[in-house]
Amino acid sequence: MHRMKKVNLVVFIFLAGLLSSCAKDRYGIRSIEASRIEINSDWDAKANPQMVALVESYKTKLDAEMDVPVGTAAQTLESGYPQSLLSNFTADAIKETAEKLWGNVDFAVMNNGGLRSSLNKGPITVRSMFEIYSFDNRLVLLELPGKAVKEFFDFIAFHGGQGLSKDIHIVAKKREVESLEIGGKPLDENKTYRVATIDYLAEGNDGMVAFRQSVNVLDSNETLRDVMIQYVKNLTSNNQEANATLDTRITIIN
Repeated sequence: MHRMKKVNLVVFIFLAGLLSSCAKDRYGIRSIEASRIEINSDWDAKANPQMVALVESYKTKLDAEMDVPVGTAAQTLESGYPQSLLSNFTADAIKETAEKLWGNVDFAVMNNGGLRSSLNKGPITVRSMFEIYSFDNRLVLLELPGKAVKEFFDFIAFHGGQGLSKDIHIVAKKREVESLEIGGKPLDENKTYRVATIDYLAEGNDGMVAFRQSVNVLDSNETLRDVMIQYVKNLTSNNQEANATLDTRITIIN
């Protein structure tokens, strides 16, 4: 009986191997067909009531948290080049917050691409801040050699601006730096500057490759979004509104 089972097993293994060998020679992709399926409201026609109830319960809770007011905007702040109300407001807030954490900061940088919406005039809610600062980027401080700082401002001049704090006065002409002052003083290539920004830019992204030359990086472990929410709350507690002005921090001469 055991011998018969063993023989049957050997025959089975032999046939399986033979079929597998044949399959390699016989089967292959002859053609590929595709079709487009439109995802629209028709798929919601027969929604699962339990799933709808579950989603609604979370939505109600989330809406309650997102619609909490944190302050007021004196005017609508939008992003743009070479400078803008929203980028100026954000860069100044980054610098002020970084100085509370780490002491002296020479200047702050925020990329316009990280500002995903406008800050509309009137009430500011947690939702407003999530819409503007939608990424989980963290506030960091770079210690950057003067030569790398020069490279960074060459980039700013060539690309026509970014979000810079009010301690900067740069004049760019024909995509080149014509004059530059940091904290009221000319750039010193032998100095190490303390630059507040976000970790995404500190890694050299969005064209800011000069930041990769930093000799030290301090990480707050706080998202820019949380920093900005707290900044607006602090303004509110001091009876101030979120506001900004256009000034001489960036001047572009064609």
